[in-house]
Amino acid sequence: MIEILLLALIPLAAWAGWVLAKNTTSRGERKRNRSFSNRYFQGLNYLLDEQPDKAIAVFIEMAEVTADTIETHLALGSLFRRRGEVERAIRIHQNIISKPGLAERQKTRALLELGEDYMRAGLFDRAEKLFNELIERESHAPSALRHLLDIYQQEKDWEKALHQAQQLESVTGEKMGLVMSHFCCEMAEADLAEEEPALARKHLRKARRYFPESIRARVILAKIASQQGMYSEALDVYEEIAAMDLEYIHDILPAYIESAKYAEQFPRALERMEEWTQHYDGISLLLSRTAVIREEQGLAAATRHLAEALTQRPSVKGLDHLIELKLEGGPETESGDEILRAVAQKLLARQPSYRCTHCGYAGHSHHWQCPSCKNWSTTRIIRGVLGE
Repeated sequence: MIEILLLALIPLAAWAGWVLAKNTTSRGERKRNRSFSNRYFQGLNYLLDEQPDKAIAVFIEMAEVTADTIETHLALGSLFRRRGEVERAIRIHQNIISKPGLAERQKTRALLELGEDYMRAGLFDRAEKLFNELIERESHAPSALRHLLDIYQQEKDWEKALHQAQQLESVTGEKMGLVMSHFCCEMAEADLAEEEPALARKHLRKARRYFPESIRARVILAKIASQQGMYSEALDVYEEIAAMDLEYIHDILPAYIESAKYAEQFPRALERMEEWTQHYDGISLLLSRTAVIREEQGLAAATRHLAEALTQRPSVKGLDHLIELKLEGGPETESGDEILRAVAQKLLARQPSYRCTHCGYAGHSHHWQCPSCKNWSTTRIIRGVLGE
């Protein structure tokens, strides 16, 4: 990439030298022309000696910023930033901005690039000031707003981030409801850390206004309800979450069971979990039901329930928990050996038998030539707990 940009600068430098040679007549002008040519060949020597940084510096010095060369300068500045040479990128973009006679569009682009340089360098205060100036001038407002939004998120200034998201939605029509709801949830989390549950509830109401389907807002609301001893309310909210998206059942189950315990509503919890099993087959749901049955009916009932369920849906985690229950005094079950065999068969069915020692390709069959890396005689049988 650097070489391509250098090649773009070389014809420009050569052209400038030709123009100077053609139009100069005085001794002083001829002297400046010789100096220009010397610098040009010095840059070429750096390039041929594989010293691209020095060559770039020479060509940048030779090629003045004009309407014709600004694209090259902007490209170089952007390249330096991507390479991590932020100071050099900043100097290039500042040099562009300082030149008189540039079109407003070109100057604005340079300001945006400079703002990105500041962000990359961690100079958020400078970047923020620059982007705010662009917004006030209504120049590239969407780009500046997005950069400000990024800055405030990195700084965890959620109030300002929320304001920028609102402005961005207003300017572009882009739907920002989900993002804004998360900003409100972040503020609610901070309120809880400061022991301000009332303020947290206020922020959660705002979150649900911005994005009515917010799962996170409901999770925090249920947490607040539990902390305040309102366990029935917490159960309502957790059940609402499960109705909205079953994928969150795994995350809410521990808190749901705890709320059911303190609310003394285990029968309600068992009924709901039975309904959820019709659509969600995760092992965490089975283990939670087992825990509730143990609380309600005792260790023996919980052990039998888990063993019976595992015969239908074998699971390593489930088997481990069944063994734990038996070690605690749970009764032996007739299906114990069947469960163990079913789990072992599932594990072995998924376990590859051979692996390539060169690229790691694994499969059930031996290949003299690896199907992946095409090397010969690199496939070996797998040894270990689940292997040979």
